[in-house]
Amino acid sequence: MIGLLDNISYFWIIFIVSFLIVLLTTLVYKFVTDQRKLKRVKEDIKKLREKQKKHVDNQKKFMAIQKEMMSKNSVLMKESFKPMIFTLLPLLLVFGWMAANLAFQPIMPGDVFRVTIDLEQPEAVELQLPQGFEVIGHENESWSLRSNTEGKFQLVFVGETFTETKEVLITTSKDYVNPVQTYDSNLRSVTIHHKEVKPLGDVSLFGWRPGWLGTYILLSIILSILLRKLLRVN
Repeated sequence: MIGLLDNISYFWIIFIVSFLIVLLTTLVYKFVTDQRKLKRVKEDIKKLREKQKKHVDNQKKFMAIQKEMMSKNSVLMKESFKPMIFTLLPLLLVFGWMAANLAFQPIMPGDVFRVTIDLEQPEAVELQLPQGFEVIGHENESWSLRSNTEGKFQLVFVGETFTETKEVLITTSKDYVNPVQTYDSNLRSVTIHHKEVKPLGDVSLFGWRPGWLGTYILLSIILSILLRKLLRVN
């Protein structure tokens, strides 16, 4: 599926996914919950909040109103829980797909990328490379590699007590294999270091450059506010 989105920027992919998710959850919320009841309860809470302000100096009255507000809020929570039954599984599936496809940039032909290993106990390790790969640099348990050939390849790590492989994908598409693989041997893990996806590019929010999850959360908040107003959802 990700191949269909190769010509679309990461931002717009996340925007489209966010819009569809927010639209789905908003429509489910609108038709599964009792909207008249929710509107009435929210109006009651608003009135109680205004009433509470007038009794700041009367602790007994203030707490009585607070208790009534908590009762009203529990009604809102019960109503809000109903849509989760219908939306939880689809949301988990979509989040899983986004985490597996939008978290990192692909390694393209000609890119230099770093591979690191984590050993339980120190031992000499030889890295055997597929044809077309070259070592740009090597230091301790880290290698900088490059390949001009597109495809899936196996990196072979040969130690004194183990021989393990790690798949790496060289591609021009928005795709990658799991960057981290663990093993049940003295070689605990191998990590292929990809650049993280920054959908907003160089734009930062108070020094923060969000990844796919941060961008999704920001877009979801904005889209949720707009769609709830447009669809008149309480």
